[in-house]
Amino acid sequence: MDKQNKDKKQEKIIPFPKLKERLMEKGLEALSSKKFNEALALLEQAKELEKGNHEIELGIVICLFELGELEQAKDSCLMMLKEDVGDYFHVLQIYVTILIQLGQYDEVKSTIEAVLDEDAVPPEYLDHLTQLLELSKRMLVADGVEKEAEYVNKDVEEELQNVLYNEGIVGKQIATIQSLKELNIRKYLDLLIPFLVIPENHPIVKTIIMQLLVTNQVDLEVEVEKFGETTKVNPKNLVDPSMSPFTIRVLSILEEQLENENPTLYEMAKEIWLRHLFVLYPFTLEEEEPSKYAATLHLYSAELHGMEIENQTLEQIYGVNLFELKQTLDKLEKVERFSYIE
Repeated sequence: MDKQNKDKKQEKIIPFPKLKERLMEKGLEALSSKKFNEALALLEQAKELEKGNHEIELGIVICLFELGELEQAKDSCLMMLKEDVGDYFHVLQIYVTILIQLGQYDEVKSTIEAVLDEDAVPPEYLDHLTQLLELSKRMLVADGVEKEAEYVNKDVEEELQNVLYNEGIVGKQIATIQSLKELNIRKYLDLLIPFLVIPENHPIVKTIIMQLLVTNQVDLEVEVEKFGETTKVNPKNLVDPSMSPFTIRVLSILEEQLENENPTLYEMAKEIWLRHLFVLYPFTLEEEEPSKYAATLHLYSAELHGMEIENQTLEQIYGVNLFELKQTLDKLEKVERFSYIE
């Protein structure tokens, strides 16, 4: 009898209210603080309470990646892709990054080619995926017979010097830098790296140079100037900004507030956000408050749609004050002015 009562009591045990939310919040906080073991334990507990939550699943992938558990990170990411958990192309980009770290270039090539064949890749992901595809092809060739195509080095140097430092045509600068993807770019670092610190040079051109350095795993400290600020980074150590906990958190807040209410506005806000990070790269916003940027993106996207939103409404929804909102909007608009090439 006592055993039956005990069994009945156990059957009635239910989780504490909002336990999953608390575990997820604590897990993401630990992830932001780079406490990856602690974050992984908390997020795995949260996963037990809710399967298929994209924020939890992606947090687990990033923890595994940072802890060097690359095979587990790969398997978890592949599961997200197969089960359509989270933004497909965001998860795909992370999956490909993991494959590169594992040196599985054949799988990188086949995965990206299959996606590109469907002709449905959003613009904000296309260039980076194309660069990674080209890298995988080069690495596969290098693994077999070493036969990198020989170009006349002097001609390339002269063209690069002229395009970057004399002509100043942004579109041509981008095209010329992208043409280097098939070459050994270490021959041209003396021309590429000084460009990054010149204030007058376009931030998108600097981003594309940085992506080229990262893709080729250039292992040296470089100085970058953007929007009046300078930073020193090692391209080999940089993480794709779309993988950062801050980026994911901002997207999660926007999704929660907008996806059901206004899917079109949500997609616009997401596109602006990823474009904003692209222009800023390699600078990050990790020290900022995610809710503040989510509110700003909501407001800015609504303005572009010709919609009017009361500031007080945004303050209530996102918990930010008007002064912070105005400051962040000014920063966003300043960067946004450079997000298109005329």
